[in-house]
Amino acid sequence: MGFFSFGKKSAGQPVGDAATPITASGAFVPQPDKARTWFKHGDVAAGTHNFDYALICFASGLKLDPTQLPIYDRVYELAIQYAQTVGKPASRENLKKIDGPGPIDKFVTAIYIWFTDLQSVDAALKMLDATARAGQFEFGRWVAPKVLGLVRRASKKPSKSQWVKIKDLFTSIEAFTEAFAAAEEAIKIDPHDTQLVNEIKQLTAARAMSQGGFSQAIQAGEGGFRSVIRDADKQRQLIEEDSIVSGEDATQRLLDAARKDFEANPMSGDAITKLGAQLRKVATPEAEAEAIAVYQAGWERLTEYRFKMAIGEIKLMQMRRKHRALELKAESAPNDADLKAELATTAAELLALELEELRERQKNYPTDRGVKMELGRLEYRQGNYQEAMTCFQLCKEDAKFRVYATQMLGRCFAAEGWHEEAVGEFRDALTQVVGLEAERELSIRYDLMASLIERAKLEKRGDMAREAAEICSAILRKNIGYRDIRQKRKDIDALQKELPN
Repeated sequence: MGFFSFGKKSAGQPVGDAATPITASGAFVPQPDKARTWFKHGDVAAGTHNFDYALICFASGLKLDPTQLPIYDRVYELAIQYAQTVGKPASRENLKKIDGPGPIDKFVTAIYIWFTDLQSVDAALKMLDATARAGQFEFGRWVAPKVLGLVRRASKKPSKSQWVKIKDLFTSIEAFTEAFAAAEEAIKIDPHDTQLVNEIKQLTAARAMSQGGFSQAIQAGEGGFRSVIRDADKQRQLIEEDSIVSGEDATQRLLDAARKDFEANPMSGDAITKLGAQLRKVATPEAEAEAIAVYQAGWERLTEYRFKMAIGEIKLMQMRRKHRALELKAESAPNDADLKAELATTAAELLALELEELRERQKNYPTDRGVKMELGRLEYRQGNYQEAMTCFQLCKEDAKFRVYATQMLGRCFAAEGWHEEAVGEFRDALTQVVGLEAERELSIRYDLMASLIERAKLEKRGDMAREAAEICSAILRKNIGYRDIRQKRKDIDALQKELPN
């Protein structure tokens, strides 16, 4: 990698990817309006705790406009929530929805991979390389402190050669402060490396130029230096806030500052939000209890529903943690009847709490189709098919939810035994499967097959059984391990022998 190139580099130029906006010459052209639509979808999905889909939405928006730094703050917070709830690295299926041939595609894909696996140093470093190749230096400087903190917290400490590579990566994205820090770590391991010593001298100059503080202080005289010193605490606070997991001292300083601000401004919504967020980061039972009290005070003082919603989110997170812990215990003790019963009870309690929260949220956001969609899904799980139907029928009007809502409406009809209506909905869903939703096609065809089988039995229709057999055969050829498709093949064969041709 080239070492000090202070000139501005050109942005990445993806070519041949219909998903990214390019000119006839192949130059990337941001499309902020279209990107904002995806970001709104991401916010809606995040609001219903569908963090997996929310990250996909934000990644899709960033492919259209990767230049808006405030968006990364939102997605980073979402990635932390994803880590706390889902905690699984990106699947191949989801990566296919985002990846593409151009540098911007690779850049956004690398971000998505790391945001779904925040503790992976390897993913973070690959993201830095993709950032440099795409020319996204502002993002690089934004993310560099986070990556440096991650590398320093890693259980396996980097070798000298690894620190040098990390230094080069930081330099390639013009994050000279972090490059300097990486070089210092390498020097600690090998103090006699004269080449590294010289590079540190160059990085010192580069860091001063990029920060601008040194030249500003010289121009302002003694007062300028005092100003730099006065800003030191504020700069330290900003750096600490950038870390995924700050040290105990830093965490306590941030919490104390937020608590002091809250006490000084008890009617400030921002102060309430900031203290609640800091307490949630601490993530102890005591801190979460205090966060609930803070949000409750915000709800009572300002009657803003967002604070009541935050209380619900904490309670849901606690219940999900309890449920997940029981799941892990049950996996290690599959024959423990008491544990199974406790897990079933907790699962029912979790579903009831989720329903309570979504029903209230739907009342406060009656036009939010994302909330309505999630509520419909939960009502269906609870067996409340009539209520679920109402949700899905309304969501069918929204293009981004249409396929899933149509399929779920069909499942509601099937659950009620209305297989003629169910078949109609599944056929309708299949006509609308495109693009990112193509992976849902197999599931819809399976549902259609199941309802055709039921209609064949009820109406003694051989033609229905034959169509079900054709769908079953197609699924078998595509994925022989899909659900219970092999047993379905046997059931349909037996059914066809009973029915007239």
